Amino acid sequence: MENRKSFLAQLQSAWRRFWGLKWKFKGPVLGVVAILVIAVAGSGGAEEEPATQASADPEATTASAGDGAETVTSAKSTNTPKPTNTPKPTDTPKPTNTPRPTATPAPPTATPEPAGYSFGSGKKFVGTDMPPATYRTRSASAGCYYERLSGFGGTLGEILDNENTNGPAIVTITANDVGFNSARCARWTQDLSAITASPTAPFPGDGTWFVGVDIAPGTWVNSGTPTCYWARLEGFSGSISDIAANDNESGTAIVTISASDVGFTSSRCGTWTLQQ
Repeated sequence: MENRKSFLAQLQSAWRRFWGLKWKFKGPVLGVVAILVIAVAGSGGAEEEPATQASADPEATTASAGDGAETVTSAKSTNTPKPTNTPKPTDTPKPTNTPRPTATPAPPTATPEPAGYSFGSGKKFVGTDMPPATYRTRSASAGCYYERLSGFGGTLGEILDNENTNGPAIVTITANDVGFNSARCARWTQDLSAITASPTAPFPGDGTWFVGVDIAPGTWVNSGTPTCYWARLEGFSGSISDIAANDNESGTAIVTISASDVGFTSSRCGTWTLQQ
């Protein structure tokens, strides 16, 4: 504080001495002081606060405010990018032709029932369930068994006649028969028409056939088998009395069927062929 007072005192003393000088000395000094003051004032007025950093956009512009200050206007908006071309829609594929539904095949026509009465396997009352008559199966059936019955007690004595065959069968049921039983056989029918291609065509060696309808009278030769059984028939009751002739043969069998024969039966004989 004392130093400040001493300085002020010295400054006042110097100021008084300066003003005590003659004007020819004061004038130049005041002129120099005036020039310095003007220079200092001029340089102080030129100084300005640094302008805020210009926008990064070189195209930014400034506008003068009413009080002399500069305000930085917002940068020009960037160019709006051109819209990308909207892709053309892909061609809608043409619908494939809907296939026409195939025509529903007509249901197979039902096989007509053979002429006359027919029946399947099982036991039947003769005269009640079935009329007495000659019946046949029109197709082969492996393991076919049938029997004519005098009663239903199940005893062997009630079996009038019976047979096992793998081929077509023929049986004559009389009015004296009480019943008939069959198992694993094709359907029995009163349709006694031919079941072979022709009477002279070869026929299988298993089954029973009508002579003159299914097969022709003549001499027939089989294809040769180890155990062939054949019989010429005078009837189809299945009894021994209906057998005109029979034989068991191994190898080639030859048999002459007479025109008076009613039927012919064989088993395990291969194929029969008519000799010309």
